[in-house]
Amino acid sequence: MTYRAADALADALVAHGVDRAFGVPGESFLAALDALLDRPQIDLVTCRHEGAAALAAVADARLCGAPGVLFVSRGPGMANATIGVHVAQQDALPLVVFVGQVDRPLLGRGAFQEVDYRRMYGGVAKLVAEVMQADRMSATIAQAFSIAQSGTPGPVIVVLPEDVLSEACAAVATRPLGGSRPKPSTDDVAAVAALIAQSRRPVVIVGAESRSPAFRADLRRFSERWQLPVAVTNKNQDQFANEHPNWLGHLGFFVSPPLSALLAEADLVLAIGTRLGDVTSQGYTFPRQAPAPQTLVHVYPDGAAMATQFRTERAIVSGAHAFVQAMLDAPPAGAPARHDWLAQSAQARDQARAWSPQATPPADVFGHVVQAIATRLAPDAIVTLDAGNFSTWPHRLLSLRPAQTMLAAACGAMGMGVPAALAAALRHPGRQVIAFCGDGGYLMTGNELATIVGRGLAPKIVVANNRSYGTIRSYQERQYPRRVNGTDLNNPDFAMLAAAYGAGGFRVSAAGEAEAVVAEMLAHPGPALLEVVCDIEQIMAGTTLSAIRP
Repeated sequence: MTYRAADALADALVAHGVDRAFGVPGESFLAALDALLDRPQIDLVTCRHEGAAALAAVADARLCGAPGVLFVSRGPGMANATIGVHVAQQDALPLVVFVGQVDRPLLGRGAFQEVDYRRMYGGVAKLVAEVMQADRMSATIAQAFSIAQSGTPGPVIVVLPEDVLSEACAAVATRPLGGSRPKPSTDDVAAVAALIAQSRRPVVIVGAESRSPAFRADLRRFSERWQLPVAVTNKNQDQFANEHPNWLGHLGFFVSPPLSALLAEADLVLAIGTRLGDVTSQGYTFPRQAPAPQTLVHVYPDGAAMATQFRTERAIVSGAHAFVQAMLDAPPAGAPARHDWLAQSAQARDQARAWSPQATPPADVFGHVVQAIATRLAPDAIVTLDAGNFSTWPHRLLSLRPAQTMLAAACGAMGMGVPAALAAALRHPGRQVIAFCGDGGYLMTGNELATIVGRGLAPKIVVANNRSYGTIRSYQERQYPRRVNGTDLNNPDFAMLAAAYGAGGFRVSAAGEAEAVVAEMLAHPGPALLEVVCDIEQIMAGTTLSAIRP
């Protein structure tokens, strides 16, 4: 049988350790599908929509720390997948997208479904590479995987003209290039040790650049050794044990006043593995620039992502884990006792997370449901979050342990919940997987429940049904009180819809039902969906729609 460029593609994926790819089939890459059939090492997950497939691939990257892989067809297929490309770029996650293209003789002639991907994605993707010769397939893929992982991780698009895939080529062994992760210098480590030793009110802000269990364990040791309170960036609540005394909190869209006030008092900010975007920095106001600028040490593997928005005392081009390991190996620099600062930090944290189930009003049905789930969360549970105000309840009520994982799109893309649950259940079939979704986000990608059922997976999906695009409604009420337009939703019966897919369907419409129905839903042997009928007045944890109106 003739060895084709499509075979070189499949073999290159195997050489790079790829064991799973997501996608929706298309006639533009049939040869690639054919080649993958002969490589059983790669599980091809056929999804129902390219947007959901892209989000599942992004979630898989977040789980594994290696590039997610996506196959989509030309034109409309790639357009649908754009949401995943954007999430990968915004959340700094490695993603390699293989997209079909028209035959080479048709390029530039406006052929059926032809798109100039370099022009379309030049501002989002790290690289758009076109394979114009069959014998360049292996080298191009090696380059794509290396670039996707190096510096600031992100999306790479590999364009595959249909006629190239079928073209004969030599079978050349692929040599993966790997991704670069620099390490700190001895001088960097000594300088940071001295700054920490001089500081009396330091804080550590940790992003998602490194997410391995080993990193988290070393981060905990680093925090304990140097007496450092630790906060995490948006949607990365699992990076530090939430029950640890040095846990400070989660810097999402709604930072509590006590936590915000505490951050303003810090005399040293050590940012590790984060680009310090606008959400983390509270609109680029933290670390404070004037008056009395806060001392900033910024650790990130891409120098281009540092010292552009903030005055930086020490910009260290390094991977997060390499930096933390180096600090653990550094000799102690005589840090002062910070018992009072750690106690003050703990007080701010506890005020931000204060929640009494007994004092929670019965109208807050979703809060009671999340509380019931929190008490039943497995020690190694995987929680996925869609985007929306409903996520304020899981962030406040779930206290994540070291072995638990959270998957969400920090950039706020709707539709992440169910595809991420699909990816998690495939990657860890023995672990409890719970997806929290709003009604709007669920109806964007919830059709992947068909994929979940077909694969025999068993995640549990919780849908907050307040019949509204709730986040947009809350902004609408702030700016245009009582002038509701475009945010109301007409929803199906979610429990019945789940049953139609072959999953368990459950419903809670009153707070008193939460405990019993949650227990029944979690005990269901297969996939299940719990619809929570919510009052739009209970717009988010800790406040109401009436309270946010001016």
